Amino acid sequence: MFSLSLFISAIYLCYVVFIISGLFRHKKLIINSQINSPSVSVVIAARNEELNLPYIIQDLIAQEYPLNKLEVIFIDDRSTDSTYQILKKACDDYGFIKYVQIENLNEDMTPKKNALSKGIKAASGEIIISTDADCRVGKFWVSSMAYSVKNKDCITIGYSEIDENQKSIFELYQKLDFFGIIIANAGAAGWNHYWSGTGQNLAYFKKDYLAIDGFEKVKDKISGDDMHLVQSISKIKKGYIHIDPNSFTKTKGLNSIRDFINQRIRWSSNAKSNLKDSPFFFGFLFTSFSINVIITLTIFSENPLIYIYLLKFISDGIIIYLGSKLFERKIHPLIYCLWAVIQPVYIPIIGLLGIKEKFKWKP
Repeated sequence: MFSLSLFISAIYLCYVVFIISGLFRHKKLIINSQINSPSVSVVIAARNEELNLPYIIQDLIAQEYPLNKLEVIFIDDRSTDSTYQILKKACDDYGFIKYVQIENLNEDMTPKKNALSKGIKAASGEIIISTDADCRVGKFWVSSMAYSVKNKDCITIGYSEIDENQKSIFELYQKLDFFGIIIANAGAAGWNHYWSGTGQNLAYFKKDYLAIDGFEKVKDKISGDDMHLVQSISKIKKGYIHIDPNSFTKTKGLNSIRDFINQRIRWSSNAKSNLKDSPFFFGFLFTSFSINVIITLTIFSENPLIYIYLLKFISDGIIIYLGSKLFERKIHPLIYCLWAVIQPVYIPIIGLLGIKEKFKWKP
């Protein structure tokens, strides 16, 4: 057990060094507003989002971007609330806002991917920018994301975070947990390894989406549309982690621990596909899973391997700290300590349930 633990710890430490060094390789892109603005289609899938739509519509109306180069396409995915009425009014009031209505389930493609596919198909913009209906964006969001794609000729992986409205411990914990995922991806991207991104903030050329045949290769998977886009497009072009604050998005935290666990299980269900598509990323996920299992199994034994926990506590802390400097975010030390204590128990459980796909999704 000791030898195995030492071996896994060594591999984990190698990944830590890889991520930390990658974070130092990022440079902030200076936005030049004088260049010709490319045509942009913002694509947003919505299902029963009547409470959130007024806010994202308000944000999109306020965009500092030429209206003759901007269109917003909402996809109403079989909503049973007043989503349709809200979108119809927005379309009537603003000519650059459009919507696509889906009335029935598609038997050949899972709902979220089907909705996005319909929206992108209807898009006339050179560049596709996507976010979620429950997100908030700043007035320079479109211009910043579009400039990044045009300037770098890439898929732009934008930053997103949990909006800490209530500043509860649970909300702050969610924010840090999500931040840790973002930072690990950013570290890998520093070495041109593009593991994943968030569908809350992605931008890419429509022609590149078509070049990878859209979501056809993963049409039967419930989750992972963002990971598929990032990994696939970055193989034919390249990726770019955008650290301009004007490009950042915010999303609501989940209301309950049950919802949080369900979401993380859904995310972890995508891990096994990386064994073939991104072996190096899979190695990181497996090593992270293994070191947490070792900590959990030994912490209550007669000879707990405290050094492994300390290694993880310190190395993860360094990554989080450097990430907070890169994205200019504040981290609460006590929340980090809570997160570091809970992780060794919750990661193995989430990982195992993710393999068995024990989660619920919108029908």
